[in-house]
Amino acid sequence: MIRNLLPWTAGCLLAAFSVSSCESDDVDYGPISAAIEIGVEEVTPSSAKIRLTTEQENVASYKIVKPTPISEFEYAAHDAIDRLAFIEERGEAAEAPFEQTLAGLMPKVEYSFAVVGLDASGQRITAPTFARFTTAYASSLVEARFETNPDETFTFTGKITPNAYTVSYRYIFDSDHNEATEAELRELLEAGGSGVKTDKGVKELELVKSDKTGVTLAVLSYDDANRPGEFTSTFVSTEDMASVIVDGKETQLARPTEGVDIFEGKVAVPAKSGFTVEINKVAYGFAPYSGNGGVGKVENMMSAAPYYSSSTIADSRGYDCKMAVGRMAATADGGNDFWTNLSEDAQILVRVDLTYADGTPRYWLELVEADDPNLLLEQNFDLFVWGGDYTLASGGKGTAPVADSESAADLDGTEEGTKGGATYTTPKPDIWSTADGAADGDVIAGDLYLKNRNMTGWEVRRIAEHPGTVRLNKSASGSHKYSGYLKTPKLAALTAPTNITLEFDICRFAGDGDIYITVEGAGTYTAAAVNIDGAAAATTVAASGTDFVVTNDLCSKQANTVINKPWSHVELSIAGATAETQIKFDGSRGKDSASDRCLLDNIKITK
Repeated sequence: MIRNLLPWTAGCLLAAFSVSSCESDDVDYGPISAAIEIGVEEVTPSSAKIRLTTEQENVASYKIVKPTPISEFEYAAHDAIDRLAFIEERGEAAEAPFEQTLAGLMPKVEYSFAVVGLDASGQRITAPTFARFTTAYASSLVEARFETNPDETFTFTGKITPNAYTVSYRYIFDSDHNEATEAELRELLEAGGSGVKTDKGVKELELVKSDKTGVTLAVLSYDDANRPGEFTSTFVSTEDMASVIVDGKETQLARPTEGVDIFEGKVAVPAKSGFTVEINKVAYGFAPYSGNGGVGKVENMMSAAPYYSSSTIADSRGYDCKMAVGRMAATADGGNDFWTNLSEDAQILVRVDLTYADGTPRYWLELVEADDPNLLLEQNFDLFVWGGDYTLASGGKGTAPVADSESAADLDGTEEGTKGGATYTTPKPDIWSTADGAADGDVIAGDLYLKNRNMTGWEVRRIAEHPGTVRLNKSASGSHKYSGYLKTPKLAALTAPTNITLEFDICRFAGDGDIYITVEGAGTYTAAAVNIDGAAAATTVAASGTDFVVTNDLCSKQANTVINKPWSHVELSIAGATAETQIKFDGSRGKDSASDRCLLDNIKITK
């Protein structure tokens, strides 16, 4: 925009004018009351009536800019000089009073209308005034359902209800196009291909079929200028079905067990993408703050792991996940597109579970990786998404589950969440145990919660969930009242005594108690190396027997106020491990429950 075309300076404008329009204006033009009001009425897909009124008696005519797409000039982002320049360059004369229906507009487009008032000599005497509006568009509501008849046939019924701007519509109602994508259906309707019919007004449809094949109802609405408006479709089936839509390409998910409404399949995805899951031709995404909704580096503001907090803190560790689980919501009802944020194209396992009693579908996403014959166990706590991020201090507010009870005994682990509902020191849910690890009075986590945290088979006493990590213990000074441990499943893949390597990351709370890493069943330590508090170089540490102790020298205590608390990486060599071997991360043998608190992450065992 060329600013020097204007005879006024910005300072003069700010001192002389104020403005009003049909919506609030964020530019302050000074103490003078507004001169022009823009009224926008009778908006259709192709026209809008504009009425200008003014309280300033000296306004004899106007210079107007007829409706312009906001995409061409977003006036809210410009100051008074730019706005006046826009009107000078594009404006045309208009008589006062002004009331016209302006035609030739495009449907479903956001427009602006701009005006300044002129006196009898043609001089500007008002500030620039803008209003915005969006044109209407042709659209139709579609509904479809089926009933089973006594003779075991099926009656499918459909209904098309056009809106006031729909003059006519094209539609199909049959089984011949059940495999077509939305893009293919729209193309068919636009072309008027085989099976396409044209009608207007409310339409009720009926089709009787003897087989279980579903029926597709697809509609493309047209406005008064015979322009296509919104495409709407629905699919009704006697059996559930699910598929994944990536970049317009559909991958059908299979039902592994006949009669069980769980669908899954491997899907090729770009490194960075968004995608939806269709259930019975309805597009779904992940519900707000219900799981992370994708795989890779978490950079989605609607993910439960609090990227919304970590992204505001420089050099934060962030969150990566190879798995995600949560509830689904139709995209029309606020569901968010699933996502990938990887370094290269990949395959992911997509599982859709329709078996939950509440009727809400659940998703499970998992990055497909090449088989590693040496990998015995890996737990990255990717499905731990609730609670605050202690490593970020007070800036680490996290997600709290939306539920009547926040007990691990009652949660299923897929609940939607409340953004910022947990402070940085608060886990969600509070400490819990498994039945085989519980002491008297402990909360015993439910089977669904354990499944949806990938913790089935682990023995647990008094651990708690934080985003992307697990916490041992709950604060209790001077006793082990809330002390606990985490024990891996047995290494059942081993068929003979084997040398193995254990790796994990650890971060302390404000206490300096000893954390014991114990080999149970079979095996002894032979070597250890620790990257202390995130050091680039590892320090060799003596290791023998069945206990390795993480002292404060190997992982130092951190005050609550420390931002980006450091993690120590521990690597331990174990000789003679067998199928009976388990590793126990024990926070109950140091000073007390408070001093022995720590976070654990990235547990990995290889041979």
